[in-house]
Amino acid sequence: MKLDERAFPLTRRQLDIWLSQETGHSGTEWQLGLLVRIEGAIKPDLLEEAIRIAMQEAEPCRAEFFDMDGHVFQRAIENPDIELACYDFSGSDHAVQEARELASSIQRTPMPFTGPLVRFALFQTGPDEYYWFTCCHHIIVDGLGIALMGRRIAAIYSAIDFGVPIPPAFFGSLHDLVSSELEYEASTDYLEDKTYWDGNLPSESEPDYRLPPIAGEPDSYLPSTAVQLDPSVIGHIKRLSKALGVRRSSLMTAACALLCVDAALTVRRWCSTSR
Repeated sequence: MKLDERAFPLTRRQLDIWLSQETGHSGTEWQLGLLVRIEGAIKPDLLEEAIRIAMQEAEPCRAEFFDMDGHVFQRAIENPDIELACYDFSGSDHAVQEARELASSIQRTPMPFTGPLVRFALFQTGPDEYYWFTCCHHIIVDGLGIALMGRRIAAIYSAIDFGVPIPPAFFGSLHDLVSSELEYEASTDYLEDKTYWDGNLPSESEPDYRLPPIAGEPDSYLPSTAVQLDPSVIGHIKRLSKALGVRRSSLMTAACALLCVDAALTVRRWCSTSR
């Protein structure tokens, strides 16, 4: 098999995930899910079209992975077979529960590295209520990336539905992703960051203080229960958004990114102890 110019090496964190899964230390733990409630009528065929357009724009989300001569590479699938699976639970007395359980089942189903490593489903739970589910493998995208992809799909859907031009795409290429990672690892910023975290992260020899599983604990694969934000917090976000001249969603994204730092550190340690 000859390696072509469209194939790229994995980033450091992608390789951690690859090794973790290939060595059998994880099953579907690396598959992330996002379930979004939508109020109002949805046109499934239009949503599927928007998904296909967004997937063509987001080249890193179309990556497949393969090994050759002891090395692992990735490349974008040109025309991935992406479908929107549709389910109608509107006649059920437990429509939302059934939708959540099916979303959990989808997230538990392994996705091979040969791709595509993303799945979409739409659950109708009432006359004007839907739940849209996206499941992606963490090797191609993180939780924040899933949210950005959902936002882009929604923008494309709205543009097509209203007959207006689709806003310009903002995703980079797979080449951009790998290049930026390699440039960072060769920079002084990387050395400074490494020095900082080497001095602040617990060593691998230290005990792991994670709490043991609790009997009867809710299924970790089930989508989390919706949480209503405090109105006062929303008010602060609105005022800060206006003062800074940025979108509220951008502020909330930044806040979530800060919270994700702790999760990223946990992933790093988990990867190191799983080999």
